[in-house]
Amino acid sequence: MKLYKMIFLGLSLSLFACKPNRKAEVSAVAETVKDEGKVKIAEKFLIVPGRSAGEISLGDDVQVVAKLLGKADLSDAAMGKAWGICYSRDSTRGKRNEVAIYSAYRDTSMRVKEVKQIRITASQFKTKDGFSTGRSLNDTQLKFPGMKQMASYLNEKQDTVVIYDSMQDGISFEFLNGKSIALTIHPANQPLNNTYLTLHPDWKPIN
Repeated sequence: MKLYKMIFLGLSLSLFACKPNRKAEVSAVAETVKDEGKVKIAEKFLIVPGRSAGEISLGDDVQVVAKLLGKADLSDAAMGKAWGICYSRDSTRGKRNEVAIYSAYRDTSMRVKEVKQIRITASQFKTKDGFSTGRSLNDTQLKFPGMKQMASYLNEKQDTVVIYDSMQDGISFEFLNGKSIALTIHPANQPLNNTYLTLHPDWKPIN
């Protein structure tokens, strides 16, 4: 596969930047606040299933957003499709977070590549009612009752990662040991595309 230097949508957040910034990471946590007993999520951390994650929206022109942020840490492309991953440090848990953007040509003219799916691991990103990664499978099924298992993988540590997709909502989750470790935003009423799940070269599908 041809190496592709994918450039992400420009976010002011270190969680989405290739170069970590501890001050921004701390402020990221601070911007999720309680307002009169309700969770209030800052727009730049808001997850909208089937539409967006933070300031990245499905359908964004990759060339337009390329001006706003640098090169991905890991990327690849083939057959008109591409993915790129940026890593950052989560100071609250001492682990690396990642955001991945998956793109493809918008139409048969093959002139514009647009964002097709958005995958994030950081728990600072939440739905309007405060739902994020790190939840149990049972909690997630209660929130998204239409969710169905679609695939399983062995990661680089030989642990089993199970993918569940709520197709009608436009959101899928990855579970490791019963807890979600990542979520992916994709168009509602369209299944998560298996092509895009091969983001980690060491991950192997379980048939």
